[in-house]
Amino acid sequence: MAYYEPWHEQLARLTPERIERERPATSGLRHPNEGLPYLSEFAGLLRPDGGVQGFETRLALDGYFLSADQEDPGQAAYVETLIAAARREDRTPVLACCRTLGRIGWLRRRFGGTHIVLIRDPVQQWRSFYSLRKRPRPTYFELCQYVILSEAAGGEAGARRLGLAASQGDLADRIHAARKRLKRAPARVSFAAFLAVYVLSYVAALPRADLVIDVDRLGGDPEYARTMATAIEVLTGVKLDFADCRTPPPHAGRLPVDYRREAVAMIEALDLSAALTAPGPVQTLYRKLVRALPERETVTPWTQMLTAWRRKRLSVAKA
Repeated sequence: MAYYEPWHEQLARLTPERIERERPATSGLRHPNEGLPYLSEFAGLLRPDGGVQGFETRLALDGYFLSADQEDPGQAAYVETLIAAARREDRTPVLACCRTLGRIGWLRRRFGGTHIVLIRDPVQQWRSFYSLRKRPRPTYFELCQYVILSEAAGGEAGARRLGLAASQGDLADRIHAARKRLKRAPARVSFAAFLAVYVLSYVAALPRADLVIDVDRLGGDPEYARTMATAIEVLTGVKLDFADCRTPPPHAGRLPVDYRREAVAMIEALDLSAALTAPGPVQTLYRKLVRALPERETVTPWTQMLTAWRRKRLSVAKA
């Protein structure tokens, strides 16, 4: 039984009517339109007055980077509720949520299990967030990155670099405060905050993963997809078929963001350069960053002249 985003704050107020409304076709998230509503797997766990049993709003982003030895009985009881519900139906529980990246050590220590980490091109992942803007204001996804970074242990230097400060109140208040403060922040600030959370998350998750899947390869390399399906079956006994998996095409157009410059500055601020280049599981993250953020070619009079000549040849050929 796959639980869709079991750490999302909307679970605190979930109702049967809301489940029926939450469908891919109406979400605006560009997901495939087939299948059941997003949150139908929680229907049997709803309280009479709404909300999923055991879920608290604080679980959504509070303690996003939860240390393995930290005690949280309420969160542990909630996870146990999900696992037990799946097992009562003789099904394998799958907790599918990007918000587990920072707490993978905590989950592994208490529940064991198999931990499969997905990783995607950071620029294209951020462009997905940014492309959902319907006006020049940050999206919900961007605001969550600001909140996470402003409160993250280990992310203090990155937060200071962007002028982020942790706010008080419940999650809705903190998201509202981030929106009010950063509604006119340039795109580079949004990308830098995302990149900080992205890197911190994978530095925490990759050393504890049983399997790492490159989402960009999964949709474009059939042999890789079959290999990953086999690996999952060996680890979990669950058979999956990725034959219809498709990687979204790269977002077209350019934004006023020097991705490499922002990434390098943020990684240096977080003092993670050595961790990223050290041998071991985090090398997967380093390679992903290198591919997504290639070095710019040095601009010289010669390269400018060569570019102009190539453009001229192309124009003549078209004519």
